[in-house]
Amino acid sequence: MVSKFIQGAILGTIMIAGVAAMAAVGTNAAPAAGDQATYKPMQSISHDLGSKSAIGYFLREGGECQIVLMISENSDPESRPMLSAARLRLALRPGQAAGLDSDEGRSIDFTCGDEAATLSVHSGQFGAAAVATN
Repeated sequence: MVSKFIQGAILGTIMIAGVAAMAAVGTNAAPAAGDQATYKPMQSISHDLGSKSAIGYFLREGGECQIVLMISENSDPESRPMLSAARLRLALRPGQAAGLDSDEGRSIDFTCGDEAATLSVHSGQFGAAAVATN
């Protein structure tokens, strides 16, 4: 009876680990410093800006990339009260670019793709991720 309990516990742990691994593959984790990612409309965008996070999505609307990001402090919600966030809205035409820089030297650059079907996001150290904006 004890061995069946142990086997069940081990099997349960393996299943939980497998589900967690599949979920990690299916989500959009923030790219590492200096990385570039391409997003489709409504795909989750998440990037670190040092002590702040930028989380959001983009929509293809009116032939433009309509970007919506929530900018907030990185904090442990269980250790202190949640701080308020700020919403950033951008409208970029295909080929246009915009950047967001932190005071801590991190940068995120957005470039609207052809026909506003994709959004390229490049993150890294300030200056390394910078692109010319139109």
